Amino acid sequence: MMNKIKAKLYAFLFWQTRSGEVLNKIYDLQIFFRNSFTTNNLKSKESYQAFLTKQYHIIEKGLALPKPRAFFGKPKIRQLIKVANTYIKKFGEDRIIKNIHGTLNIYLKRNEGLITQDLDFYNLILNFVKKNSGELLGGVKKVNKTEVKDAINLDFESFIKSRSSVRFFSKEQVSTKKLQKAIALARYTPSVCNRQSWRVHHFRDRLTMNLLLNIQNGNGGFNQSINQLLIITGDTKKFTQMESNQVFVDGGLFSMSLLLSLHSQEIASCCLNTCLPYLDEIEVKKIANIPQSERLIMMIGIGNYKETYEVAISDRVPLSEILNIS
Repeated sequence: MMNKIKAKLYAFLFWQTRSGEVLNKIYDLQIFFRNSFTTNNLKSKESYQAFLTKQYHIIEKGLALPKPRAFFGKPKIRQLIKVANTYIKKFGEDRIIKNIHGTLNIYLKRNEGLITQDLDFYNLILNFVKKNSGELLGGVKKVNKTEVKDAINLDFESFIKSRSSVRFFSKEQVSTKKLQKAIALARYTPSVCNRQSWRVHHFRDRLTMNLLLNIQNGNGGFNQSINQLLIITGDTKKFTQMESNQVFVDGGLFSMSLLLSLHSQEIASCCLNTCLPYLDEIEVKKIANIPQSERLIMMIGIGNYKETYEVAISDRVPLSEILNIS
């Protein structure tokens, strides 16, 4: 009896009053303030990586400009090297450091004819880059327009129009190899300062899937047809001040890329929203073993296409209602 009363109070609070909305926003800010970083407060390895990525990517973007200023970004580079040295002492040299080495190596080459303008600054970078013990990553690359034209020589209109949310899958198991390929392709999604905060949690156990889908509560009538379940999250440790919404922007971009990548691998999918009261999000994280710093972006039910199946028409509004030309 008590459980029924609690359930009714819970449903009333979160779905029929504005108070539930306020409580969710408080939870949202608590998660963000607890895990996000500031320049002077790098709380974890993930925060260090996010800060370093943000800093070196600024240099990458500068190098990609038609005519970057000589020795541009001096304060940022000095800070980048200082924090990178601290990171190496704490965590060792890894992919992040190789990206910094690669970026600064190109920066040096672009400015080597101007050494006399700031010899101390040049040597600061040179001494740091000399520490590299392997391949150089990061920097800029040349792209030929012909390569792009060749790569986009496909019927994209037919491809994107052929994808729909599927709610009835075949009984055949989804190929792990194809799924991993789709996720690997989705990594090329753009993100704020290339911080790539997204995570994919993959579930195949029916009992666990049922528990998670019951909380999501938007999969009635087809949940047993779902072959495997993905939960897309964004890690708030990758973000800094004024970026509390960016976790959802970057996570949404990645999710769309993943949906199209799944389709390219002949894996059918259905988006399942996670617009949940914060207590439900906490429960999902507990069942799915998702770190508290991550925010739920969406669930995606996946399976293989049946030979024939029906989907919602999902009519699109006219372009005139979307495009505003000033």
